[in-house]
Amino acid sequence: MKGIKQAVTLGLALIIVAVMVGLLFWQRNREVIPEELPDIPTQSVRLVDRSENELTQVVFQNQDGTSHVMLPFEDEEGQRQWGWDEIDYQLDTTDTRNKIRGAFALFSNQVIHEDVHEVEGIRLEDFGMGQLIVTAHYDDGTTMNLYLGGPTSDFSAYFFMVEGNPGLFTISRLNAHRFLFALEDMLEISLPIFDTETLDYVLIAERDREVIEFSRQPHDTFEDMTWHIMDQPFPGREVFISNFGYHILERFAPFRLGDLVNIHPTSLAPYGLDSPSLEFIYQAPHGEAHLLFGDVFFKDTDGDEVAYIYVKFADRPHVFEARFEEMRVLTNVDVLRFIERFIALMDIQDVERLHVITPDNEYEIIVNHVEDSTDIAPTVNGIEVADRPFRGVYRQLIGLGIDGEIEPFIPTEPPVHVVTYFIIEGDDIVIRFYAYDDNFLAVSVNGEEIWFVTNRRSFNDFIRLMDELIAE
Repeated sequence: MKGIKQAVTLGLALIIVAVMVGLLFWQRNREVIPEELPDIPTQSVRLVDRSENELTQVVFQNQDGTSHVMLPFEDEEGQRQWGWDEIDYQLDTTDTRNKIRGAFALFSNQVIHEDVHEVEGIRLEDFGMGQLIVTAHYDDGTTMNLYLGGPTSDFSAYFFMVEGNPGLFTISRLNAHRFLFALEDMLEISLPIFDTETLDYVLIAERDREVIEFSRQPHDTFEDMTWHIMDQPFPGREVFISNFGYHILERFAPFRLGDLVNIHPTSLAPYGLDSPSLEFIYQAPHGEAHLLFGDVFFKDTDGDEVAYIYVKFADRPHVFEARFEEMRVLTNVDVLRFIERFIALMDIQDVERLHVITPDNEYEIIVNHVEDSTDIAPTVNGIEVADRPFRGVYRQLIGLGIDGEIEPFIPTEPPVHVVTYFIIEGDDIVIRFYAYDDNFLAVSVNGEEIWFVTNRRSFNDFIRLMDELIAE
């Protein structure tokens, strides 16, 4: 009996649950048909509807009576752009077009009054009307005045009126601020993406330091290939462009111009730009930058003393400030981090013979290339030596590298060692090693001014290996 009661109770519970679920689905899915749909007032009204190409000029008159004119022109690619009349600054093309956009296409975002004449006691000055009057001139000879008022109480929009339309409207804060763009707001201050893959030319000239300059050039050996070759301070040295990217460009990439300090100063001396502390030039197919840096100064930023530096484009008068930390990598650049540092990395296949002079001995080395082969049958002072061991000694010689920079000088004393490469096709290379200190030898290549040193121990190891080779 107890089992029957439990079954009945369970069945009733299931029926109740099913009814409740059914009611829920019915409530969710039933179609609600209102007796009458309410009217939704249109808040967006097209205030200006013309073509940009119809505009011949746009005049902006401020409340204080000052005014300026924006005029169209064609750029080098035949594209229509806008400039500030009688001002030949480089302006951002997007900003200039945005400034005049409202003169050919503009929507309101709210209708305040459809006809202000029908509103008793309305005072347009209470809405700040007239802080800016924009006069659009069109190619059919007509004009239209646009009146920008003040901001709404929540500053989300600005009051606005159009000549010939009795309505009072609001336009978005964005569109209002575009009308209010000043000349300094539209300056072109963009910098290219600093990319090593496409880099063509670089110059870093820091005051009281050697100039660093290199450029992309056709490769000497491989047709249709290029490499980067240094012009200063070490002409002809290969620049390892990936190293330059890692040590310099990647760290400089975040650099941006900061606030405008002076749009057209009468003197650059107060900023240290009359004699720049550093000049930087970057050229690539996608863009270039030519920047001059002046004095470093400090100012309080969020409670901290932060270093800034004055900077300007070389071809423009404006002076900006920028964070010094973002450009510091261009100062005290160590060229040895990214140039080819071998003194003379000569492929043995290009060398006919070598002559090595030391204080204790001379070595006349004949390479003796085997015809139709990469093998050689070298001799040292007339002694035949094996190919592979000789190549090991030769690698020690061509592996001598630049181990440090020194103040450039022209030697007056005779060299300690002289190594001459006699090249099969091309000019011979003469390397002279001069005493510098107990650890280093100063090096001159083909009689050029000395600017680097190499390790004495490395050269002595070459001589030791040469003596061991001919003693076997």
